[in-house]
Amino acid sequence: CEDVLASHYQRLNSQQQSYQFDPDAVGRRSLKNMCLRFLTSLEDVTYHEWAYEQFTEANNMTDEIEALGFLANNQGPYRQKALESFYEKWREEPLVVDKWLAIQATAKVSDVLSVVMALSKSPVFSLRNPNKVSALLVSFTRGNPMGFHDAEGKGYNFIADKVIELDSINPQSAARLVRAFCYWKKYDRKRRALMKIELQRILEVKNLSPNVFEIVSKTLK
Repeated sequence: CEDVLASHYQRLNSQQQSYQFDPDAVGRRSLKNMCLRFLTSLEDVTYHEWAYEQFTEANNMTDEIEALGFLANNQGPYRQKALESFYEKWREEPLVVDKWLAIQATAKVSDVLSVVMALSKSPVFSLRNPNKVSALLVSFTRGNPMGFHDAEGKGYNFIADKVIELDSINPQSAARLVRAFCYWKKYDRKRRALMKIELQRILEVKNLSPNVFEIVSKTLK
């Protein structure tokens, strides 16, 4: 369906004029971006160019953020450039920066765990800010199974470390984050064992909050 998708995208993209918020305009943007989503999953730099062009010329957040997401999901030539550009443009808007963090946390790239770990140590992120925790860490656990369920358990270890660190700052946020381990029994034998190790490690922390203790202890039963 590549040719059909490309044709529809170009037609819908060429029809865009001034921003409008009505059912027809919303529908056209939705269909256009769905076409681009499929096209950018192909190993063809042409479609990455289309996404980057949409990103730079967008007159609305939907088209801009969707194009950024497509570029972030691929190790293409425009990925880093687009991410840096978006941050510089919106760095003074906390809620938009949260979207930027979530896009990177859910990106389907091989080094996503390294990216999330680096972001968790950057000035952009703070464990004391629940919105940032949700945007980066919770998004990673819920929206990136490839990264979180890394076969070697690196994702589990990283999130368990953050649960322990976060528990002394904001037990409610820590309790929300630790729920990522609640369904550990449903995974394959190797992952079950790795997740259980992290749950037991969390449970052994001194002065663990009642919030996290209750969830972890019940999960291990």
